[in-house]
Amino acid sequence: MFEKMNNIMIREGKVEDIPQIIQVIHDSIQSCVLDHQREESKIQTWLEKFDHASLIVDMLYNDCWVYLIYDKVVGFLLVSDAGEIRMHYVAQHCQRLGFGTELFHQMHHALLKKKIHQIEIQSTQTALSYYQHCGFHPHSAESEDESRYLYKYVF
Repeated sequence: MFEKMNNIMIREGKVEDIPQIIQVIHDSIQSCVLDHQREESKIQTWLEKFDHASLIVDMLYNDCWVYLIYDKVVGFLLVSDAGEIRMHYVAQHCQRLGFGTELFHQMHHALLKKKIHQIEIQSTQTALSYYQHCGFHPHSAESEDESRYLYKYVF
């Protein structure tokens, strides 16, 4: 199921999308101020995890979708076959406009077809309230780090 409305579309991610996906990831990470407090060394360490080769592998072994506006990637979601959201990023200028939620709904629909009924994510501090608003709950609240491991049952 792919949505297309005017020049807005969600579709499966393709290898040729990777340069734009990396740009979205980098842009989104810059907005995660609660996590990196604008410390360049923390930001750089985080950004180094995302390169062309690692994304190719991740896209081959997981399901992913991109959110396009006028053929430009502004959002990206990647989920494992076990229901673990491995990446969920929206460009900073498109955040809080519902694009991430639309990607989430696309993923939810696909997981139900695969009979996967639990979704998990390790959230950033910045996105924690978003996922809680989407119905996710912490596995454990014993420590701050553990409270960012979230799950949701879907039917």
